[in-house]
Amino acid sequence: MMAQAKKQTYSSLDDLLAQADKPVLVDFYATWCGPCQFMVPILNEVSIALKDKIRVVKIDTEKYPSIASQYAIEALPTFILFKDGKPFDRFEGALTANQLIQRVEESLKVKQ
Repeated sequence: MMAQAKKQTYSSLDDLLAQADKPVLVDFYATWCGPCQFMVPILNEVSIALKDKIRVVKIDTEKYPSIASQYAIEALPTFILFKDGKPFDRFEGALTANQLIQRVEESLKVKQ
């Protein structure tokens, strides 16, 4: 069975974060963004590799400009790792699957 970064609809990101039983990695992207498209298979790989540790969610900044603005998204892709409903790590730009997994795992270790 293959787990993928799922496209789900919530009334708000706050609802999703409040209901999350583990840290949530949010990928802020846009369909026109080349590096964002490059990240699609990588995020699927990361979602599978870290399925017991985090949940991966994608937010289209074009469809949800208020959420992008709330988190001051200026570069794409931007990744924010949320824990207990609050952002606790943030990084920008395309990464390889290994880099992204390493970054998330280090962040989860350091900020327990």
